[in-house]
Amino acid sequence: MFRKILVAVDGSTHSERAVQVAAEMAAGCGGSLLLSHVFYIPEHYRADLTADLRAAIRKDGEDILVHAVRVAKQSGVQAQTRLLEEGHPAEAIIGLAESEGADLVIAGARGKSRDAIRALGSVSWTIAKLATCSVLIVRRD
Repeated sequence: MFRKILVAVDGSTHSERAVQVAAEMAAGCGGSLLLSHVFYIPEHYRADLTADLRAAIRKDGEDILVHAVRVAKQSGVQAQTRLLEEGHPAEAIIGLAESEGADLVIAGARGKSRDAIRALGSVSWTIAKLATCSVLIVRRD
């Protein structure tokens, strides 16, 4: 059914649960798993970032992906990773889904966003609204 599953991860417990669900789905249907993290730095902050701070932010993203791969392996699934550095997280994930031919995007219901207005969280809400493929929003419990 779903051959290529893309999971947006941000290090939150919600995204960890999304990886667990995606791994179970991929194992059940023989699909492949692509885990992606976007480290987004708004344009107005970029000029002020030192190389060390930018490297630390990148390292944090890499660590998030390493953990997500471990979570997928616990379900017996190998996963590829992609660290994205450009664009707003939702837009970058949607673009990656299109370029990779993903037929399902999975995201946690609420990550690190503090936007209390949207019940899903701004990134998952935007993905659900704008993605051209199927989208599954996973709640932690």
